[in-house]
Amino acid sequence: MKSVLFIAAMLAQPIAIAEKFDIPIDGSTVVGELRVITPDAENTLLDIARRFDLGHHEIVLANPTLDIWAPKPGSRVTIPTQFILPPKPWKGIIVNISQRRLFYFPPTKKGKVAQVITLPLSIAREGWSTPLGKTKIVAKHKDPGWFVPKSIQQEKLEEGEIDFPEYFPPGPDNPMGMLAIQTGFKSIFIHGTNRPWGVGMRTSHGCLHLYPEDAETLFPLISAGVPLRVIDQPF
Repeated sequence: MKSVLFIAAMLAQPIAIAEKFDIPIDGSTVVGELRVITPDAENTLLDIARRFDLGHHEIVLANPTLDIWAPKPGSRVTIPTQFILPPKPWKGIIVNISQRRLFYFPPTKKGKVAQVITLPLSIAREGWSTPLGKTKIVAKHKDPGWFVPKSIQQEKLEEGEIDFPEYFPPGPDNPMGMLAIQTGFKSIFIHGTNRPWGVGMRTSHGCLHLYPEDAETLFPLISAGVPLRVIDQPF
């Protein structure tokens, strides 16, 4: 397992940069590498997670002794950008609920090495779930509006949010973000979010939330008909 040390006076890129990895030709199912940084005092662990395209739980699990909001100056922060690929077949999109990660395997051009793009996700909160199994991408929506399902409206009432809207128009306050990918599972979308710091947590009602910039990365790469497989495979 490799570990690379990066000394960072500041993290110049404040948002996620999705990485594309070559799939090892030796049969290995691990891509990427561990990194270690010494961050600027102004960076929280969540800032660092977003910069390196990691979810909340990934950065916390990798750094259990550090304060999430104020890691001490000079702290060594482990960046767990090494990932186990999901079980084959590697085609289209695979979501692993246990990893809270999406893996997209783009078509491989002749003579080229197969590659994978992996992105962190928010998953369903307690009491809600995302269907497991196989389906496909049905459609893509820019600037979606959101009619809040009755079940969620009822939940919000029970939580005391009596003014929770029945409809969110397109815009920055829409929980679906600016880009939404409709799956073949009823009412399940892969979409951006207006609360990016929750990526990697259990925050959704079944949909799969991406950092807004990751939604922008994935959106143009896929089209209706791309296969989608959702699994729950601990490692």
